[in-house]
This record gives sequence, structure tokens and C-alpha cells, in this order.
Amino acid sequence: MRPCPRPLDPIDAEAVAAGVEPLVAPDAAVHARECAGCQTLIVAARTLSEALEGLSGAAEPVGPEVAGLAERVTRLRAFSRRERRTYALWNAPVVLNAFLGISGLALLALPALTASEQASLGAAAAVPVLALARSAVRWAADLLQLAPTALEALSEGMRQDGAMGIVALLLLPPLALGLGRVLARAPGRKS
Repeated sequence: MRPCPRPLDPIDAEAVAAGVEPLVAPDAAVHARECAGCQTLIVAARTLSEALEGLSGAAEPVGPEVAGLAERVTRLRAFSRRERRTYALWNAPVVLNAFLGISGLALLALPALTASEQASLGAAAAVPVLALARSAVRWAADLLQLAPTALEALSEGMRQDGAMGIVALLLLPPLALGLGRVLARAPGRKS
């Protein structure tokens, strides 16, 4: 077996083994299917994950300095399929959401605020949102107003210095590629 020219990052190997999206190389799963060396990394990561999962039910060592160590170490790895389906893991967030919902309904039901006070609080909360919308509209209008002038100045600069124009055109593809990679790694964005 030849050494891999592009070995997987250990974080990506663990992510592929757990069935989640890799962090370093987005094409790690595709690469691992074709590369025998990287497949062994993924198998080793999967074996380690299963071994750690098997240890999660082991007895807790005695001593205050190691109390809760298994839970802290276990949370550093990805959730297993069994853990994702376990209600005990999601118990605290569900209880917190239920508490917040019930307390919100109780506050609405209590006659603590009069209708005029609730209306004034709503108006006070709407002021920052309206200011943000107003500034966004002004920003868009300024951008539309300045765009032709900026493009004209750019084209005039490119006409005066032809080398700058060629360099600018050659830099567009790497810039687009880099921007695409940055946007692909943005939190909450699925590609």
C-alpha cells in the first residue's frame, strides 16, 4: 500500500466515522472511499469511538478530581446513533423550553401590565427594529447611487494601466473560489 499523498486530518477521520460533515476537508468521505490508507484511519476512529461508547457504562472511578471525567471525555466525541435517540440526553433542553413556554403564558395571563403598558413596551421594542430597517434601506439606496460611479472609476483606472486590469481579471477566479469556501464553512449553512 502506497502512502496517501493527502492524508486525512484526524478530526475529519472521526467526523466521517461518526457520519457527520467533515470540518477540514469537505470531500474527506469521497477521498476515503478511494484511498486505502485513509480508510484505515476511519476504521480506527470508528473502533475507538465504539470502545469509548462501551466504556460509558463502566463504574465511575473514586475520587473528587476524577468525578464526572467519563461524561466530560465522552462529550468531546460526536454523539452516537444510540445517544442521539436517547431522551435523557435531551431532557434538560426539553424541560427548559417547557418551563419558558409555561412561564411566558403565565406572564400573559397575569394582570401585571395594563394594555397601555403592554402597547408602550411593544412600541419601545419596535423602535430598534425600525431603525435597523431604515438604515438598511438607506444603505441599499446609497449603494445603488454609488455603484455606477465606482464602476466608472474602476474601468477608467483599468484603461489607464492595462497591467492592473489583467491582474484584476486573473485574481477574480481565486477570489471567487476563496469566497465560496468561506461561505461553505459558515455556521448554519448547508451545501
